[in-house]
Amino acid sequence: MSIESFLRYYPTAEVCICHNCDYPKIKGVIENLDVLLHNQEFYKHRRLKPAGVAWKLYPPRMLYHRHEIVIDSDIIFTDKVEEIDRFFASDCTLLLEGLSRNYGRFNNHVPPGFNINSGIYGMPPGFNLTKYIKMFAGEMWEENATGSHAASKTFDEQGLVAFALLNYPRYVIIPNTTVTNCEQHLIHGKGLHFVGVNRNQFHQPFRLYKSTLLKMYL
Repeated sequence: MSIESFLRYYPTAEVCICHNCDYPKIKGVIENLDVLLHNQEFYKHRRLKPAGVAWKLYPPRMLYHRHEIVIDSDIIFTDKVEEIDRFFASDCTLLLEGLSRNYGRFNNHVPPGFNINSGIYGMPPGFNLTKYIKMFAGEMWEENATGSHAASKTFDEQGLVAFALLNYPRYVIIPNTTVTNCEQHLIHGKGLHFVGVNRNQFHQPFRLYKSTLLKMYL
């Protein structure tokens, strides 16, 4: 649903699914990358191993010389997003505004006043995210996600993404009123971020959203 919704508004986008399980063939997808197999070879001689949601940084980039957007599979688009159009048309990074600051050990690296969620982020041609991972992540991802987010294991990934992309000379941020956080409640916007749906089969806001897609007959 996430991929199909994005391609509805950006039909020329080339999609690569980075996954660690079986995925069905989806129209518009040019590649399915099994990150387990890819990273087993790529990071064999490196000390920094993936942990929790930090898997999304492996590999850091697919096409270094093109605009790339990384989108979580729990986001569904209902319209075009102005900031995404601006990102594709310019030399800037793209970030998503969150509701709070969850940056793990990188909290002090992210300027005050920025609440960034790594559910969507974009990198322009030539942006070197690998450099930040090698320089700042050290030898391990600290397991500092707690409470309802414990399954994510670490907030370091989100902090590193926020720090790296805000450090670029030009950036654009999608407001959280445009792509909304639907972890607890269904909040309509041009994109709906159903935080936690991949680990909660009874995700109430997502169930409510799906019910709005059903045709009703009297």
